[in-house]
Amino acid sequence: MGETVKVVQSPKKKAKANRFTTVDIVLMAILAIVNGVAMTYLAMLNQLLTALGGPILTSITLGLYSISGVLAAYIIRKPGAALFTLTLAGVVQILSGNPNGLISITAAVTDGLGVELGFALFRYKRWDWLSVSVSGILAVPVWFVISSFWFGYYKWGMSILLLAFGVRCLSGIVTSGWLSKLIGDILVKTNLLKGFKIDKDRKAKEVK
Repeated sequence: MGETVKVVQSPKKKAKANRFTTVDIVLMAILAIVNGVAMTYLAMLNQLLTALGGPILTSITLGLYSISGVLAAYIIRKPGAALFTLTLAGVVQILSGNPNGLISITAAVTDGLGVELGFALFRYKRWDWLSVSVSGILAVPVWFVISSFWFGYYKWGMSILLLAFGVRCLSGIVTSGWLSKLIGDILVKTNLLKGFKIDKDRKAKEVK
């Protein structure tokens, strides 16, 4: 069963409820900075992994690039949280010296759009293993196509590309989707997320 909270709201109230609060923005900024700096170092590791095992080996870690977006969306539960967080993380990557340069922002934006699409398919109402898995997977396709040409992965042949795509999708599910849910669920139980939608939904569920 999906974790769905049904509340009837007028369009005006719904729009107001979906606005980012100050604490939402602060959380997204923190996640973006942490993720952006960490991914700069991970990009260096990925260059080594690519040299050792091509697109398949480097694809193992790719889900981590979108984890801040999935986690932000899972906690804040408002449209745009993932895209805002990942776009800002992309800017942080560039400022922190990501070896991939300006293409990092392209990766961040496409990841963010994919994550947003995943949660949008459930109308931002379902927050469970399925929704985070779908969002983790949908962060993969667009950037995979771009990176295949940008980094020359297509030269490895179609069979290697398909295998690499499968590994990236699995990484998206596990290290982006599932890990985000685990972190969010642990944090909300510690009462560190008071005021966020994830905490309100948890309390509403307990009342029922």
